[in-house]
Amino acid sequence: MNTKQFWLTALMSSFTMALMMSGVLSGYKLGFSSDWPLIWLESFSLAWPCALFLNLTLLPQVRRLAAWITA
Repeated sequence: MNTKQFWLTALMSSFTMALMMSGVLSGYKLGFSSDWPLIWLESFSLAWPCALFLNLTLLPQVRRLAAWITA
């Protein structure tokens, strides 16, 4: 995987996971009311940087561990 593909994959996967998880969890905890979209946006703005950081730091380690376990 080249550097450009690595960064694009990290950005896209963290964006998708943060978007979906923040939406589902905020809706589940607070209900899907008219306030929900704003709450989702606030949750997402916190979740995406965290997801990106974890994707860049922990995901390579997880991949190595999975490769080691399955070898």
